[in-house]
Amino acid sequence: MAKKTLGVNPWTHIWIKPRETLKKVVRFNPKYRFVILSFIYGLPMLLHMAQNLSVGEQFNIVGIVIVALVLATFVGMLGLTIASALVYWTGKWIGGKANYFPVRAAVSWSNVPNIIAIIVWAILIYNFRDHIFLSEFDEMNFVGGQMTLITGALVVQAAIAIWSFIILVKGLGEVQGFSAWKGVLNVLIPFFMIGILIWVITWLFWACNGMPGA
Repeated sequence: MAKKTLGVNPWTHIWIKPRETLKKVVRFNPKYRFVILSFIYGLPMLLHMAQNLSVGEQFNIVGIVIVALVLATFVGMLGLTIASALVYWTGKWIGGKANYFPVRAAVSWSNVPNIIAIIVWAILIYNFRDHIFLSEFDEMNFVGGQMTLITGALVVQAAIAIWSFIILVKGLGEVQGFSAWKGVLNVLIPFFMIGILIWVITWLFWACNGMPGA
């Protein structure tokens, strides 16, 4: 169906020709498949959060996965909306020409490689069960096939992150009307802003706790 409406299948074409794909998507409908893309973005995020918070200590794996599946779309929508707003806002500082929704399309479609991340998560969950949702999972001693599986998963996840970044900066370059290198800058500015904000909040927290009588 996508080929008939867009002239291209964005799910496969975005991997190799992100600029051309984003151009067609934005011309057709910049909101195209936003709900599905939100799910693809939100699910790995929630599973990773569940691991960092060690929710496997309190809940069984079935409950964790079901909750993640139910909340993924809503969390993904929120995350993509905030991220896109920051990229759109800061992009104006360096001459970005796009309106908000084309920017959101570029941010959203850059997460298509997360489909592979979801498959990797499914494989890890199947093999490690509740242990995957413990914060100390990465510190466990793995041997043989388990070690090979973990190593492979890490390599794939790294490749996904890199390819998603490439799609993002090229997509932003297309919709914003500037080069991919300027697209990198458009991504880095909000990234550093968030980093500085976190540092300030952390510093204020420790400063307040260090005050006499605090």
